[in-house]
Amino acid sequence: MRRVILFIMLITLFSVPNLLVNAADIEDGLWMYLPLNEATGDAVTDHGPHAFDTELSKSAPKSVDAKHDDIGKALEFDGKATYVKIDMAGQKKDIDSHFNDKQGMTICAWVKVLKVGTDAHGQTRQPIVMKGNANQWEFALYIYDDFGAGMSVWTCPGSGVSEPHGAGTAPQGKWIHQCGTFKLKEGVRVYVDGAKGAVAEAADGGNGPCETGERPVFIAHREDGQWLNAVVAEVYMWDRVIDIDEMNLAMNNIGGLAVQPGGKLSTTWGNIKRR
Repeated sequence: MRRVILFIMLITLFSVPNLLVNAADIEDGLWMYLPLNEATGDAVTDHGPHAFDTELSKSAPKSVDAKHDDIGKALEFDGKATYVKIDMAGQKKDIDSHFNDKQGMTICAWVKVLKVGTDAHGQTRQPIVMKGNANQWEFALYIYDDFGAGMSVWTCPGSGVSEPHGAGTAPQGKWIHQCGTFKLKEGVRVYVDGAKGAVAEAADGGNGPCETGERPVFIAHREDGQWLNAVVAEVYMWDRVIDIDEMNLAMNNIGGLAVQPGGKLSTTWGNIKRR
């Protein structure tokens, strides 16, 4: 019995430093982190290194019980008028890494789709995370009307640079962890639930993503009329392409990667023990 206990202690001793190293790696390039677990208030907190100010729609999204083993509270968006707004450009920290061939970008979120077909102009998709408007189209992490997880990157006028999605990969009423990555010359890749294989991918069309867009980032809304009806939690953005191991670390440490202003990573001992 003592040998078993000693063995377990040794595993724990050696695995904790590895987890801390991985956590430090995942902090690299983190641009924004919104847990969306606030139960009250007129804004949500960005725990990323830039500590962005945020703004809720006049009719605010509802804080709800996520009904998930690890997620407590989350925000429910009605598909009609509710959103979260983050004006990065207005705060002089706009994300521009999608047109940098050395960096790229990653967006991840937990999402439970309630209803599709809620956009106002028949494009058959609704945004989880979105940035762009007329002649400033940039990128979006999407849910499609066929319950498909997807991502789009555009030129400034709105032509598709890379826009794949995988039908049926975001089932109605089921929580999924969705990540989208983009890098010049590689294109977009979309991942669900930390699986190694992408559920959708498309090459870079070669016509270049938008470099001059300064529109705010929105959660669950596109400024020309798309609205998401879903419950959303744990929204991350990085100014680089993260790997599958890092996606899994973010997915499995809900609420445990709160990076405070100044770049201090606060991964709790409770989350380390849980993993």
